[in-house]
Amino acid sequence: MKRIAVTAFLSISGIMLSQNLKEYRTMLKSGENSERSAKLLIEKSTAAFEKTGEPLYGGFLAVGNFYMAKHAFNPLKKMSYFNEGKAKLENAVKADPKNLEIRLMRLITQENAPRILGYNQHIAEDRNFLIREYRNTPDSDLKVYIQQYLNL
Repeated sequence: MKRIAVTAFLSISGIMLSQNLKEYRTMLKSGENSERSAKLLIEKSTAAFEKTGEPLYGGFLAVGNFYMAKHAFNPLKKMSYFNEGKAKLENAVKADPKNLEIRLMRLITQENAPRILGYNQHIAEDRNFLIREYRNTPDSDLKVYIQQYLNL
């Protein structure tokens, strides 16, 4: 009986996490072109990170900050958002270095950050990690996204 209850709990948790990730991934896609979506991503990611402590939510929060840097007009505010995003993303990678989604976020960010900002030192490392490990993820949406992004 206990085994059935544990299996049911894990299945429900997995479904809820999957639905939750879809919501965050949708906000991630729209946040680059919408300041409102970027703010919503920051707000929801902050709440989720504070509640769970999951590094993945820290990664989403970091990307929200990068998007706000893009939307900000004031150069000082741009740098503030960028530096905050950079710190949060590096903390997320340190906390969960084997997380494919966090490493993908860092790869995409570093490939798209202006070279003058000097945030490009992990591109080859993250690309190689993703190529080597993406087949092992049970998350089919993430697997397809990685394949498409890396042209595999």
